[in-house]
Amino acid sequence: MKLTVTFFAFCLISTVAFSQIPRDSLDLWLKSDTGVLFTSNRVSGWSDLSGHHRDAEVSSAVRPELVPNQLNGFPVLRFNGADITMQTKPFRSFSGKRGSVFIVFRLNGPSYTSGGGVSTLISTYFGKGITWQFCASPDLYIYYDGVGSEGLPLAAIKTKAWEVATITRTSDTTFDLYRRGEIRVNYRVSNNQPDSNVLRIASNGRLEVLNGDIAEIILYGRTLSKEEIQEVNAYLLGRYNIALPEAPKNYNWVYFLTAVFAITLIAIVSTRYFAQRKLRKKIREFEEQERLNRERQRISREMHDDIGAGLTQIILMSESAKHKKTEEGTRELEDIAATSRRLVSSMSEIIWSLNPENKTLGQLFAYMREQLNRQLEYSGINYDLQFPENNDSVILRNEQRRNLLLVTREIVNNAIKYSGAGSLSVKARVEDQKIFIRVEDDGRGFDTGLVSGGNGLRNIRHRVEELGGRLDISAEPGKGCRISFSVPL
Repeated sequence: MKLTVTFFAFCLISTVAFSQIPRDSLDLWLKSDTGVLFTSNRVSGWSDLSGHHRDAEVSSAVRPELVPNQLNGFPVLRFNGADITMQTKPFRSFSGKRGSVFIVFRLNGPSYTSGGGVSTLISTYFGKGITWQFCASPDLYIYYDGVGSEGLPLAAIKTKAWEVATITRTSDTTFDLYRRGEIRVNYRVSNNQPDSNVLRIASNGRLEVLNGDIAEIILYGRTLSKEEIQEVNAYLLGRYNIALPEAPKNYNWVYFLTAVFAITLIAIVSTRYFAQRKLRKKIREFEEQERLNRERQRISREMHDDIGAGLTQIILMSESAKHKKTEEGTRELEDIAATSRRLVSSMSEIIWSLNPENKTLGQLFAYMREQLNRQLEYSGINYDLQFPENNDSVILRNEQRRNLLLVTREIVNNAIKYSGAGSLSVKARVEDQKIFIRVEDDGRGFDTGLVSGGNGLRNIRHRVEELGGRLDISAEPGKGCRISFSVPL
């Protein structure tokens, strides 16, 4: 028959009144043998003995188990490390960025909801979705302050062994950690303050659920003095008959020298490591600066060679047109207009290649298709453009985008001007971390031995080699021409 057990208010008041702990600023007090509401050993609630009625309730579908006679005759609340958690009513813990917490617990194994097997003892929230929490694993205590975590290595926290852990905030940015009443470490935390919120017990909400037992939790809204901390720990250690930590052993000179040697070796290795890392960082910065300098030189060279030369040509043609007859002047004005359009197109290409938003291979293929369509639309040549889709994950440098575009356009432009072809195809593909582009026509072809030194092919070859690529030309008189090149990504 199911039985629901609730300890009456008289029992609660008398327990607090005759307790052996300070009452000033006592914010929360939960004891496994007093005020636990359960049915058939399944806990539904946990009454707060501090007088503030900040009772804890089960906030999961599965309820903790009340296991009798687990800690020297006392019952404990058992959490399974998977899907059991509790939380108190909302209150402002650690008011004024000061407070002290005492927890009697033991680990029964690694948490099943944490990759590192870490179990949460208590946690609360400040801001939006950021938590500070106090955790334990078989190797260390862990405190997470909402910004970063601090691992506090201690002597091994044995599984199935009971512990009394104390954390007390001594300043805006420091905590002291005690283990079984002995101070172990002082560590820094972020200067933050929890909001008025629930205090979660045995989890941080859903993750790092405690795989273990809790016998008692005491929380104060102020920093207790060292004497008071010793008083509360003495009460807990005496109540549950938990042994103090073993006294430090006296190590002989062999262990001492071994430790000194190990520390010296670690210091040497660490110094070397950080020095090498600093050197590698400087090398990366130098290489990045060199890359930027090369990019500036490339842009300056293109502006000078292409735009500068074109503007000079326009000036000379304009001066010449002023002294020519109407028909000759009109022809030169048409040349000026054609040159101006070429310069505008060239400037547009430079601006496009420098725009950081146009950085993917997919965007380059789309722009290249648009430019080649403009080139070939009124050329009288039947053409076929084939570019692969879905390459937006491949990021290109400015130099890669610019040279790939110019090489392809130059090859197509030469075919339009000199090949006399009836059809032309441009095909691109991406394989084995390389871009392959092939331009093929059925025109009159040419003898590669006679034109290999021309400026056009020399410029094409130079741009491909700048990208670490390879250029292949296959052509014979009367049999058309095929030019292909590959560039590593």
